Amino acid sequence: MAVNLGIALITTAAISTAAHFVFHKLAPRLGLLDHPSERRKIHSHAVAPVGGIAIFTAVLTAVLLYGQPSIEFGYGLLGGAVLVIVGLIDDRFNLGYRIRLFAQIVAASILTIGGDITLSSLGDLIGIGPLELGHLAAPLTIFAIVGLINAINMTDGIDGLAGGLVLINIAGVLMVLPPQSETLALLLPILFAAMLPYLACNLEAPGFRGRKVFLGDAGSLLLGYIVAWALIDASSQAPAGLTPVGALWLIAIPLMDTLSVMGRRMLRRASPFKADRGHLHHLLTRMTGSTRVALVMILSLALLLAAFGLMANELQMSESALFAIALLTFLAYLLLQSRIPGFYRWLKRRQRSAVGLAVNESI
Repeated sequence: MAVNLGIALITTAAISTAAHFVFHKLAPRLGLLDHPSERRKIHSHAVAPVGGIAIFTAVLTAVLLYGQPSIEFGYGLLGGAVLVIVGLIDDRFNLGYRIRLFAQIVAASILTIGGDITLSSLGDLIGIGPLELGHLAAPLTIFAIVGLINAINMTDGIDGLAGGLVLINIAGVLMVLPPQSETLALLLPILFAAMLPYLACNLEAPGFRGRKVFLGDAGSLLLGYIVAWALIDASSQAPAGLTPVGALWLIAIPLMDTLSVMGRRMLRRASPFKADRGHLHHLLTRMTGSTRVALVMILSLALLLAAFGLMANELQMSESALFAIALLTFLAYLLLQSRIPGFYRWLKRRQRSAVGLAVNESI
């Protein structure tokens, strides 16, 4: 099994690399180019948003070559295919958010009903015993999947961020995966291997310069979908695997950022799906003047939060206590994020004052 998995990972990475190169070359002919036409976009030239289709091509090929997909797993892949197709059309023709949202609901329904991926309990969140969902399990699972898809989609604002957050999530789930989870034990390592060439292209690593790509909606929707699939499947096997509240810590940054941004938009009576520059990665980029510094800061924080969640899960910390800490962490995050713009303005004033003082002294 180990040898076969190793061969599968090498093959997946090779297929993913080839797919990225091929789709990067075909992108202009297909009209798949992301032009820096909006104020919130920070890239300076057109980039091919083909990372998602390249990743999905590699994952699907590797699963068919090395796996023995069950009918339920096939439904899971079908839901992913729906998102990739709709995402590609959106990347090409800029569909409205309603169509994307409908596609997400369809994909989540396929995974929940056909793939039998259901969150039946929220765990012991308030100390009175597990909160069983009963007849609400299916609709709330669909709601959770759609929410996680959008959370990952909204983090895809600077190079490497969505991919890096997903890699942290995959690694965390694999660390606590029960032995009976054969599907995820194959799918997640293959996805990990397929994403490495994407990150190399996206970050223009040596040997990949001149082949920059974005995930595109096809990629960010797919990754959010698989993250939701993995977390729900792993947490549904608690206590052998990951508790539901423990799963929150593996996606803490995307969840907190999405909830705070959407809440702020609704308070302004704007659409929660209307894009802006209020995300954490935008704020940190403006404050530090570097997307790479912002990337390292966010991924470091995500890694610390995930490590805490995994440690608490391993030590079997009370779920209600862990949930209370999660709520306090979210409140601290809201407070910190609200202070960043003011700190940025203060920093800019100090810089202007220092420049003015230096000019006066030189006269």
